[in-house]
Amino acid sequence: MKQKLIALLMVLCLSLSLLAGCGDGGKTTTEAPTEANKDTQGAETQGAESTEAEPAEPDKLTVWIAENLKVEDWETNAQTLWLEEQGNLDLEFITMPSADYATKVGVALTVGNVEDLPDVILGSFDASKLMEYADAGTIVPLTEYYNDPEKSPNIHQLIETVGYDYTKTMYLPDGNIYSVAAFSQAYGNEYPHKLWIYKPWLDALGEEIPTTTEDFYRVLKKVKETDLNGNGKHDEIPMLGATKTYTGYFKALMNSFEYSAGIGGNNITDDGEVYAAFATEEWKKGLAYMEKLFDEGLIISEALTMDATQANALLKNEEHLVFSMAYYNASGVDVEDYVVILPLVGPDGVQWASYSQASASPRFVVTANCKNVDAAFRLGDLLSSECAGISSRFGKEGVDWAYAKDVDITGFIPAIEGWDPSIVLLDSDSNWQAEVQNNCWRQSGVYTLTFGITNGRMYDPATVTQHTMNNFASQKLYQDTALHPKYDPSKLVFTEEELEVIADVETTLTNYYTEFYANVFAGNIDLDKEWDNYLAELDKMGLDEWVAIYQAAFDRMYK
Repeated sequence: MKQKLIALLMVLCLSLSLLAGCGDGGKTTTEAPTEANKDTQGAETQGAESTEAEPAEPDKLTVWIAENLKVEDWETNAQTLWLEEQGNLDLEFITMPSADYATKVGVALTVGNVEDLPDVILGSFDASKLMEYADAGTIVPLTEYYNDPEKSPNIHQLIETVGYDYTKTMYLPDGNIYSVAAFSQAYGNEYPHKLWIYKPWLDALGEEIPTTTEDFYRVLKKVKETDLNGNGKHDEIPMLGATKTYTGYFKALMNSFEYSAGIGGNNITDDGEVYAAFATEEWKKGLAYMEKLFDEGLIISEALTMDATQANALLKNEEHLVFSMAYYNASGVDVEDYVVILPLVGPDGVQWASYSQASASPRFVVTANCKNVDAAFRLGDLLSSECAGISSRFGKEGVDWAYAKDVDITGFIPAIEGWDPSIVLLDSDSNWQAEVQNNCWRQSGVYTLTFGITNGRMYDPATVTQHTMNNFASQKLYQDTALHPKYDPSKLVFTEEELEVIADVETTLTNYYTEFYANVFAGNIDLDKEWDNYLAELDKMGLDEWVAIYQAAFDRMYK
């Protein structure tokens, strides 16, 4: 491993004197970044040095950002310096404690004085809040910049690379875009509720990989009845569940009866008809299956109340306790013997996997106090470049990472087989692991990563454990099978009137049906006797109107 790293660094040393980041290292000209001076990797350069005129003074921008204790100094951070050089900018950061940052930003953009606002605010914004700020006149529309490829070269390059227009869900009901978004593609994130089992116990039972809900039930029952960890006690946990982090067991099992991932709790047929999944007979069958698992102790009763910390303690127990769980990956355990299995086939042949396609996440707004919106959007577009996205996650090019084409990758392997090599980490991802560092923003604000980068990351085999390889294999398996419906949009854009109804009805519905499930699993409610009452209560809460709103939004965007 040491020899390979030395070889990588020797190759880099030949070019480091010329390298200043993605693109050429010359000083910027007086021109703003354009499509014509973007390098082949999708990052921007500013062209060769100008001999005809002195470079213009950098455009100054004030930026609000939440405090990040793992970023040493925003002003001197390597990513900041790269952005300033590439964009001919001078950035002044104003940080606030992260605990109440969103609240302070919300107040400032709703009832604050415009003249007290900075030029740019980095944060996390949902559509309803952005519309509220737009109505208050505190943020400015950026639509014209998105519509002009010369002003948004990196965003247009990203759309081309991704293969679909991720900005489609960023338009608000008034027809404008008011933000710049983070956008990150990763196989590991698109299927969040993968099923994992502890293979040594399956082998000890003489069982094959379960493929149906009935197979799974039978194996779980055997696990409960067998002292598989050899400690003389029946303390084996057939299936782990918990609140928040490990609630995936519910969706993973429900997907064998009815698709469990849809927009706001709604599913969409192949014909484009929206319906409430949690009000179907198929959903009831899924609840009955899980009720049986709870009744027989095959899903631990603590799943209804236990938090992630307690669940992780069970996963890491020295005596080994857990046979199966549902999660993005097997990162909660340190052993290599957890393997992923495909979603189970239900009694009616149903087999889905919850899917979450990468979508835009608004992280950047330009305020009405900004006197140079062109410069502000230039920053947003530059943050959307491939190089800025890689650097925000991994650090400084040539120090922390390099493009695979620039170094010797002989013997290295990609994260996902079948993808072309993209980047190589030179410093073991130290910026993400460090307590404090000054090479990257750690994905604060806008950042972008595409499949080409995340799947093509190159690893020295000596640094990759079987545990990691199992995770990579799980990601590829779920992507290759793609067991999700034709329509499953990650976001819909609603009008103000629609948002008012959703805000009033959706929380009420969600709280009611989740409480109903919990009571069924705890044995407090007879599912068969109470199901009709459950449906009637949903109707009283405005279920039909709520579904109709989702249908209208879907029709506007996808029909």
